[in-house]
This record gives sequence, structure tokens and C-alpha cells, in this order.
Amino acid sequence: MINSLDKYILRQCLTPLILILASVTLIVWMTQTLQRIDIVVENGAGLAAFALLSFLIIPSLLAIIIPFALFGAAVYALYRLHSDSEIAVLFAAGVSRWRLSTPILALTAVGALATLYVNVDLMPRSYRVLKEMVADIRADIASSILRSGEFTTLVDGFTIYIDEARPGSQFSGLLVNDYRNPDDPKTYMAERAILRETDNGPMLFLRKGNIQRRSGDTGEVDMVRFEELALNVAAYQSGRQELVLELTERYPHELLNPDMTKPYDRANAGKLIAEGHARYAGPLYAFAYVLIGLYAMIGGPYSRRGYLLRMAAAGGVIFLLRVGGFLAQGLVAEHGGYWLVYAIPLEAIIILTVMLYAPPLQIGRLSRRRRKAIA
Repeated sequence: MINSLDKYILRQCLTPLILILASVTLIVWMTQTLQRIDIVVENGAGLAAFALLSFLIIPSLLAIIIPFALFGAAVYALYRLHSDSEIAVLFAAGVSRWRLSTPILALTAVGALATLYVNVDLMPRSYRVLKEMVADIRADIASSILRSGEFTTLVDGFTIYIDEARPGSQFSGLLVNDYRNPDDPKTYMAERAILRETDNGPMLFLRKGNIQRRSGDTGEVDMVRFEELALNVAAYQSGRQELVLELTERYPHELLNPDMTKPYDRANAGKLIAEGHARYAGPLYAFAYVLIGLYAMIGGPYSRRGYLLRMAAAGGVIFLLRVGGFLAQGLVAEHGGYWLVYAIPLEAIIILTVMLYAPPLQIGRLSRRRRKAIA
């Protein structure tokens, strides 16, 4: 049952959590989005496709940012309570550390579950859609090859020039030079054209134009006019290769059971399995980070000089913990012992729980009783 104290502490945490999560995600998202600009520039993808590609990056960012945002929200909320002397009043009224931190740990549990969902489902799902979209864009001849005001060589001996590319794969002012057969070169000119997918592949339908062909005997140029002519360009498009799912694009059960019949899986089996275990271990870092923040703010003695130094030290500790987790993941990928991926955050959780909630008075009484018994 949530009482007024729990609601008050949750309100103190929720606002900074949302602000930190939104601001950090936005900043990191903007830096990652810049890496997708080449798809628009090089392949001519529209702004809608670029926006969707950028949006699909967000789930992978949340898996990393949520635990840090929980730490920041907990530390900020407790710092405000310290600044207003509310924690001192609560402790004086008999409120324990456990009672004070319960709503924060409950919020952490929700964040850990969200991180788990992102790791096991949302992130691989979004990355698969992202990879499919990028493959489709790069395989689409209309968006990746044909551009306004440029001569484009699809293959040796086949060049297309267009004056203007319009929405809907429509073009105007076309010149198509087909000189793959030196004995029978042809030049197509058309006022406009449209690219359509058919059962036989992409077809370029030329309208109101002519075919110019040089006669082999006389060397004269013969011209044949047409109202509509279809050119099959399926043989010239870049095409889609078989997609190889990498680490971020696989679900945990696929990571933990690599397909040894595939070259990529055989070459990266250790990395795949280590990544699978890291997906499940990720939510543990949310509890480890928050417990570090709790110990920094309410675990030690009361400080009249403020808590900025403790906050900075806590930030350094979680940085080292996360780096240690990445190093452990790389180590077990090479040498096995996948339990180490879970051991690092679990060890931090156990140590901090004991340090934060162990009753020191009872320990002291027990030691005095033992000394008396020995005497």
C-alpha cells in the first residue's frame, strides 16, 4: 500500500527521471542520427524515410540510458531532500533507510523491467526493421541511382541521364545510351518516363521518344519514334543481398544458440553468446546504479559540507562498474565463463545492500557479547 511518504518521494524522483531520460536520449539520438544522413545524401531517400530510420535508433539508446537516468533521478531527489533538511527530519522521526529508499527501489524495478523488455524484444525488433529499410533503400534503383542532372552508369555500356526526378519514380528529359554491344549501339530519348515494379522486375516505361541506331553498312543514323517503350532494368539494379543479422539485431534466444552452419555465427559464436547473457544482465545494473546513489546520499554520516563530492564519487563508481561489465563481456566472449557477466552487477548489488541496510548496532552488540564470552 502506497502511503503519503511513498507518493512524495516518487514525485521527487519522477520529474528528474523524465527530464534526464528525455534530454540525454535526445542528445545521444541527435549524434547517432547524423550517421544516417549518408542514406539520404547517397541514396536519395526522402525525409520521411530518414525520420523513421532515426526513430528506430531510440530503443537501443534506452537500454543504456534508463539505468543512468534512474541513478540521476535518485541522487537528485535525495539531494533536494537533504537541502531542505527533510531527510534529517525523517531520520529523527524514526524512518529507516530501507523505508526511505523503498519507493525509489520500486521505481528502479519498473525501470529494470523496461530495460529488460528493450533488450529482449524492442531493440532487436527495431534494428531488424532498420536493416530491412536500409537494404531496401540501397537496392532501389529509383532512389539510390537515378538523380536529376547526372549521367548514371548502371553497368558498363549502359548510361542514363535525366533532367528531373519527380516524386513517385517519375522522370522527365531522359537520354539512355546502350552501347554494351559495340556492333549495335542504341540511344533512347524520351520526354518522360516512370519506373514501376512488375512481375519481371523493375521496368522503365519511356513515353514520347525515339530510338537512334547507327547502321552498320552505311554508318547513317536511323531514328524510330515511339509513343511508349519499356526497358527492363532489373539486371542493372544493385539488388539486395542476403541480410546477415548482427549482434544488436538478434533476439536473446538466437544469440545464445548461434547457427554453426553459417559463417558469421561460427566466426562470432563467443561474442553472440556473451551478448545474449549481457541482455539479461543489463537490468541488474539499474539496481546497482541506484544502490550506489542511495549509499552516497544516505549511507554515510550526515555532512554539513554538502553532497556534491559524494555525488561525483558515485558517478565515478558507476562508470567504473559499467566499464568493468563491458570488459567482462569481452573476456568471456574469448574464454567462456559467462557467469561473470552476471557476477559483476550482482556482486555490486549484494555489497551495497549489506553496506546500506546492515544493522551496525546489532553487529556491535554481537561482537561485545563474543568478547565477554571469550573473557
